Amino acid sequence: MKKPELNITPFVDIMLVLLAILMVSVTVSTYQEKIVNLPEGSKTSPATKKATITIEIPNSKFVIVNKEKMPLDNFLENFNLKYSKFDKNSLIYIAADKNIKYDTFMKVYAAVVKTGFTQIGLLTK
Repeated sequence: MKKPELNITPFVDIMLVLLAILMVSVTVSTYQEKIVNLPEGSKTSPATKKATITIEIPNSKFVIVNKEKMPLDNFLENFNLKYSKFDKNSLIYIAADKNIKYDTFMKVYAAVVKTGFTQIGLLTK
């Protein structure tokens, strides 16, 4: 008669799974989010609001910037003179007529980027 053997492979598999669960739960309980008490800020000066510049391109002859007409031919110079002192993180919205040429739009867009503005959005219907 053969002596019965003890197969410990399933037992080792179960122990490894339990060990992995234990390691994960201990790590989560150790590194829980701590409550941070932040210092009070100054209440004397209100936060400044960023300026918003709206550029409309109704045709390929002129551009309207904040309800002021500018000829497209020298848009870069005019825009740079008037808006170079604005905060470069100001929001700029460009609304172009769907029938203008792509080249016209890119001239205006390139002028805005050359002036240094980074937050540019395109308006649609």
